Amino acid sequence: MKTAGCSKRGIAGQGNRLDCAVINCWEQGTQEGTYARKTGSEATRKTTRREDRRIVRQGFVDPTVTHSTMRVDLGVAIVPQTISRHLAEANLKSKRLFHALPLTPEHRQLRLQW
Repeated sequence: MKTAGCSKRGIAGQGNRLDCAVINCWEQGTQEGTYARKTGSEATRKTTRREDRRIVRQGFVDPTVTHSTMRVDLGVAIVPQTISRHLAEANLKSKRLFHALPLTPEHRQLRLQW
């Protein structure tokens, strides 16, 4: 679209992108001659693959373990969202212990009669 003579705003409107994203891409293309994504532009990893596996293993072995306990066991300063994300990627959900068993309709009726 650039070579066809479209403006930056026209390209942004057609591509459903922000103006600043098109301008940054435009400038990168004219300065560097490429529109490829720059290396190292992603967020840096706070955990290694081994620590990721360890998080998943802990969640699998003990579903009631807390995020703070996992952080202490790993010895890595990570936020609880990181642990939740790794567990969600492994299709593990947090489980809480029951404080009381749920009552069936029959139990409720017997309790009301009592």
